[in-house]
This record gives sequence, structure tokens and C-alpha cells, in this order.
Amino acid sequence: MRKLLNTLKVKLVITYTAAILLVMIVAGSYLLFDMRNMEINRTKHQLSELARQIYSEVVQQYERINFIEAPVWTLLGQSEYEIQGMILSDGVAIAPESYVGMHFINRAISAAWAGEIGFLVGHPGPGLGGTEQQWISFAMPVTRNGEDFIIYTRISTHFMNESLSNVAFSLVIMVLISIVLTLILWFFLANTITAPIERLSRHAKAIAAGDFSGKITAKSKDEIGQLIVNFNHMEQELSSSLVSITSERNKREAILQNTSHGVLAYDAAGSLTHANNASMELLSNVALQHYNLYDILDFLGLSRTDISDLQPEEIREATYQDKDYFMQACVTSYTSQAGELDGYIIVLQDVSRQMKLDNMRKEFVANVSHELRTPLTSIRTYAETLMEGALEDEKTAKNFLKVISEESQRMTLLVSDLLELSRIDSKGSALEMDMVDLLALLRMSVRQSQFLANTKNQTIQLEAESGSCFVEANASRINQVITNILSNSIKYSPEDTSIFVTMEITDKYYRIFIKDQGMGIPQESLARIFERFYRVDKARARAQGGTGLGLAIVKEIMEEHGGRVHVSSQMGQGTTMVLRFNRSNL
Repeated sequence: MRKLLNTLKVKLVITYTAAILLVMIVAGSYLLFDMRNMEINRTKHQLSELARQIYSEVVQQYERINFIEAPVWTLLGQSEYEIQGMILSDGVAIAPESYVGMHFINRAISAAWAGEIGFLVGHPGPGLGGTEQQWISFAMPVTRNGEDFIIYTRISTHFMNESLSNVAFSLVIMVLISIVLTLILWFFLANTITAPIERLSRHAKAIAAGDFSGKITAKSKDEIGQLIVNFNHMEQELSSSLVSITSERNKREAILQNTSHGVLAYDAAGSLTHANNASMELLSNVALQHYNLYDILDFLGLSRTDISDLQPEEIREATYQDKDYFMQACVTSYTSQAGELDGYIIVLQDVSRQMKLDNMRKEFVANVSHELRTPLTSIRTYAETLMEGALEDEKTAKNFLKVISEESQRMTLLVSDLLELSRIDSKGSALEMDMVDLLALLRMSVRQSQFLANTKNQTIQLEAESGSCFVEANASRINQVITNILSNSIKYSPEDTSIFVTMEITDKYYRIFIKDQGMGIPQESLARIFERFYRVDKARARAQGGTGLGLAIVKEIMEEHGGRVHVSSQMGQGTTMVLRFNRSNL
């Protein structure tokens, strides 16, 4: 019921019905009041005419004792509901006969005794039957032979009230009929107003729910029709804006969710409002939903005081470290359109690789400097010694020159390896690839390395199936890889031992296994032996002429060919290097 009363249609009908009811009540009341006044004036005129008739036909023509004999009383037809007339003396009726002896007193009679014409509406008094009624009275003072009389006329208000009641009843009926007609007419009229509004309301709800497929047709050109036209235009603009906003939001969301940088957004109160996938991965050990802004600042090592004074164009940075894991955090603030602080943005980046590369670069520079400084120092020392007179001693001079030659060869080898790594790193020139028989290349590399193995009375045993194993490769580079590994196996294996080389063929790969009988590599060093300048036993490696770059070059060349190199070793049981090549489909 309350919902129905809150509808615009019902409000319009009730409002206009109430307005018409009020107008008709006011108009009816005024009409009844005017009719009553007219009836009173008309009745007053009738009573005064009757009083003058009694005066002229009774008082002027008859003596007092004969007043009751005047024929006019018969003509009046005295009755309870008709005009009554009488003559009073000292408030007592003396004519006509039916009223003789009755006492009458009211304000009209009192006014007449005072010498004025009295008129009174609606005063109570007894009728001929003795019943109390409401009367309209007229009293006129007259004189006969020096004696004062009052001609008193009256009429019951019953007739006037009955007439007014009939009029009032008619007015009520008219009001009811008008209200019914008004309700019907205004129901249809209100429907023409509210129906478009209801359609607009339903369509607005659909738009709020995201449905822009509908459209309202304007059936008129009035204000409501213009409202519908403007609403349709607004819907089109809103739909276009929403599509644009959604596209931009999806674009930003896609960028945020797919970027490698973690992004955290906090509101001005410090509550987390957004965290992308990268931030979840970077802070996998942190329950972000339980960390507010200041908790995460403390965790990342950022100062709360600095952040509280942060301006939108300013950035604060800090680096979080956990063992070998490094993460850089940058925080800035953002404001609303009014310039008030709206929140903070924290951008996270995993810089472990950069830090590692930076450390490797520093270590590389230090190693190169060290590797070059040692032979240069030796060359300079022996050269200075020769210049100071050692040339006179032929044997000593030859030994010094031999050392200078060896150190220069060592430097040449180091520079060559560095140039090779530089070529690989720069990707400046692609390798020329050909179809190479890997098995034939392996046999050639074994034969070449056997000469070095003979110096330590070692043998290289090759076990491989007969036939051809073709791969797409650069023959000289693959030969460099195999001979480099065989050279290391020869260096680090004892004399009078064997180095085993085997080849395995699978559906996808060719694998070459090179196993020596050296002392092996500690487990903690296995993951680093392909790093540049890394040596398991630096003193022993340097004594044997190693630069620490051989295995790094091997790894880079294998990756250039789409292959892999792997090592397995146990202390005291030797080391096995595994080269994996992709098979070529001929």
C-alpha cells in the first residue's frame, strides 16, 4: 500500500482530486452561505410585509378589543409551518385568538419595545403545539390612540433548513460525481505523464545494470518527449564513454597484470587497493592482505617519515635483500583532482639478475686485471733483469727469455679467449652453419687431443657406432668445444690413465660423454664451473696454464648451436662432461 502511494501517478491523482475537492467545498460553502443570506433577506421581507399588512388591516381599522375579529387572521391560515403574525401588548399576545394570552420575549421584541424594528434569526421558541422550534422573527412597534403595540411576525427555520439541506445534498452529490470523474480523467491524464517516466525509470535501471541495448521512442514533442530524446542522447554518450573507459581500464589492467614489475596501490588510509600478479610472486612470502602501507614500508626498508612528506613528483627508493635475492622498491604518492592525497603506489622489481651481473662484471674486471697483471709483472721483471746485465749470462738469459715467451703466450691465449667471449656476447656475427658429420668430427678431435695425452702417457678411448651422425653446426667451433673439454680432462687426470669418450643416439639428440679419472669437482662448485674465470683449484689451474674461460666458451658455443653442456662429478671418481646436440632431419 505504501509503495502504491509513493507512485507519481497516485500522487498526481490524489493531489488534483484534493484540489478539486477543496475548491468545490469552498465554492459549495460559499454558495450555501449566500443562499442562506438570500433566504433570510427574502424571509425578512415577507415578515415585514405581513407586519405592515396587519398594521393597515387590523391596527388602523379596528379597536383593540376588536383586533381578533379582523378577517386578515383567517387569511393567514395559521399553521405550524407557515408565517405567523400577531399583535403584542406588554409581551402578551392579544390577537389573533389562537395566540391570545401567550407570552413572547426575545431580542427582536425587546428592540421593538425600544422603538426600533427588531429582526432575529434562529432563536428558539414554542410553536402552536408547544414544541420548541427555531424561528426567524420580525417585530415592529406601532401606536393606536396613544397605546403602544408590537406587531410580531415569525416563521419557522424548518423550511429554510430543509431547502438548504436539499441544496447541500445536491452539492455533495455533485462533488462526489466530480471526484469520480476527476479520478477517472486524471488517472488517464496522469498515465500519459507517468507512463513515459516509468519507461525512463526501467530503462535507467537497465543502464545501471550495464544493458545499453534498449531505446525509448518519444511519442510526443512536449517536455516529456524532449526529456526522452535527451535521455537517449545521454545513453549514447554514456555508452560510448563507458566503452572507452572499459577499454582503457582493461588495457591498464592487462599492462599491470602482465608486467614483470610488481605494483601495489594503497589508499590514503594505508589499505591495500590493488596488487598485480607480479607483486604476488615477488612477495610470495608476505601475506599482503594482512599488511597495510606502513607494514610493507617497514618490510622493504623504507622510512615512514620520508613517505609521509612525499610529494607526487618525488620518488623514494630502497633495495630489499634476502641472501642472493635482491628487490628494488620505488614508492610515490598520487593525488585527487582537488590536489588532496589519494594514496601511494609502490613499484617492485626483481634486480637479482642485474645485481648478479653487476657482481660478475666487477669480478670479471678484477679477474682480467689479475690475469693480465701476473704475466705482465713477470715479463717486466725478467726484462728489467735482462737489461740490468743478465744478458751476459747466456744460460740465465735463455731461461728468462723462455719465461717471457711463456707468459706472453699465456697473455695471447687469455686475450684470444676474451675476444672469443666478446664476439659471442656481442652477437655481432652469426656462425656459418653447415651439415657436419658429428661422429667424424669427434674422431678428428680425439686424434688431435691424443698428441697432448701422450705427454702424460694417457689414452683416449672412443666408443661409438659406425656410420654418420649429421648436425647443423660450425665444424671449427664444435672441434674447439670437444678439444677444450678433452684438454681439461687430460690436464686434471693423473698420468697413465684413460679418458673415455662415448656417443649416444636418441630419437631427438646426439649425446657425447667425456669421462676422465681426475680428482673430481666438489658439489658446491658444479653450478659455477661454467662461469668466467671460475676455477675449482685456482693455484693448480694457473700452474697448468688455464685462463678460467674455457668452459665458459664451451657453454656459449653450445648454446649458439641450440645444444647444451652438462657436468656430473663426484670427488675421487672423476668428472663426466655431456654435450647434447639436436639431430638434423635430412
